Amino acid sequence: MTMQQRTEPSPAAVLIAVAVLALVLTVAFGPLGFVIGLALFALMFVGTKNKTADQITPVRTRSRLRRLSTAGRVSIVGESHHQDAIAEIVRLATREDTQENTPEDAGGSTVPATAVLVPEPATRYDHASVRVDLLRGDGSAITAGYLRAEQAADYRPLLLDLADRGEVGSCPARIIGGDQRFGVHLHLGAPRLLLLDHEALGTAPTLTAEHQVAVVGEQVHQHVLHRVVDGRTPAHVIAELRDCRIARGSHTGEHTLEVLLEGESIGQLTYAMGLRYCDVVQEWRARTGRALCEAVITNEGTRGLQANLLLPK
Repeated sequence: MTMQQRTEPSPAAVLIAVAVLALVLTVAFGPLGFVIGLALFALMFVGTKNKTADQITPVRTRSRLRRLSTAGRVSIVGESHHQDAIAEIVRLATREDTQENTPEDAGGSTVPATAVLVPEPATRYDHASVRVDLLRGDGSAITAGYLRAEQAADYRPLLLDLADRGEVGSCPARIIGGDQRFGVHLHLGAPRLLLLDHEALGTAPTLTAEHQVAVVGEQVHQHVLHRVVDGRTPAHVIAELRDCRIARGSHTGEHTLEVLLEGESIGQLTYAMGLRYCDVVQEWRARTGRALCEAVITNEGTRGLQANLLLPK
């Protein structure tokens, strides 16, 4: 999927061009030329006044979307200057997408959206600006705000690297509020774990990354973990969860969840964690077709490689 926005001349440029044309017609054809020029000027003036926000959106380059980690929550700033654009995304959202507000969000409901992070050219006043755009269903984007300056400085280097490859970082977003008073927050991981190392699954949806859950039994699957991380730790990857039974211990035969990387098992959840997340995983699998989640693999020295899943609280 690519992001794109339509290219349109600014209203001021259009009016200046028509005014010049009217002057030329007046010199060339006298009163008749003046009337024709005045009529053109009036038509273009009305046209520019009636242009929608969609038509006068600034130019954006075509870029491939690159999925970023969702293991965090980042609020953006500047939404007050883009309320009409955010309201448009809300209007486009279906009733099924609108969800009840969570306790941490103030007022109204939340609407899911997809955000892209665009590093803007540095200026003498702003050296680390990162614009946050929201995608429409047709792939075009409209601006909703910016990252805070201190966060932009942290995220910008990676985003510039992506831009050099013709890619733009993408993450889930939530629009909060109503009555033309909207805020936006992003589900976005910390910069050091921002870029998923495992890309084979593309933009496949994953469970909300909020809470670390340890995987057990990795000691007998170290060969799989080493192949996946290829010497780089910490590695941020996408894992798959599927139902299984516990093979040994006091809960032998009980249900839990097996953890797979690139189709191979790396361990499972404990009985207690399996009990906690089985229903969540089944519901997610029914909605999306696969139960995928983010995971972080770290090197624990003599203990070998350890995997921690990022799952909902």
